[in-house]
Amino acid sequence: MDYERFVALVRPSLRAMVRVAASLVGMMDAEDAAQEALVRAWQSWQADPSRPITTAWLLRITINGCLNWQKGHFGTHQRRNASLEHHASTALAALGAPGDESHAAALDLRHAVDQLPNDLRVIVLLRYYGGLDATQIGEARGMPPATVRTHLRRALQLLRERLQAPAAQAGEPERETTDG
Repeated sequence: MDYERFVALVRPSLRAMVRVAASLVGMMDAEDAAQEALVRAWQSWQADPSRPITTAWLLRITINGCLNWQKGHFGTHQRRNASLEHHASTALAALGAPGDESHAAALDLRHAVDQLPNDLRVIVLLRYYGGLDATQIGEARGMPPATVRTHLRRALQLLRERLQAPAAQAGEPERETTDG
């Protein structure tokens, strides 16, 4: 009886949980990470069945589980050894075929995102790869939406700087050195 009630309450949030997990740990591990989050949610809910099950609560559990997954507390061996194309989201794959300029730009972008500090990287992934808005991210991360927007603005500035730096270097003429 309780299990059926739990499933009915969780069902509307399952897609969001898997999408968020995919943005944080990659497509190959997304279902496993989401399943781990569901187990944790079930255990917590069993301890207090009066607890309301909200999407924000489920996403918070999913995010925390994924962050632990990334730290190596779960089955990351396969994720770390998988080729990049397994981890690329469908949005990245749609940007172009390998060798295309747009494909290289997508890889550069993903690399730049991966280099962000963890708190900023998570917010960028949840917003642009997970499809969550600032309010949903704030609810899932336990912070006001204004703070999410500030973090997002800071992350985007860092991304612009990192992506423009190689382009600026490529456009500089070579300097001749003189022996004096």
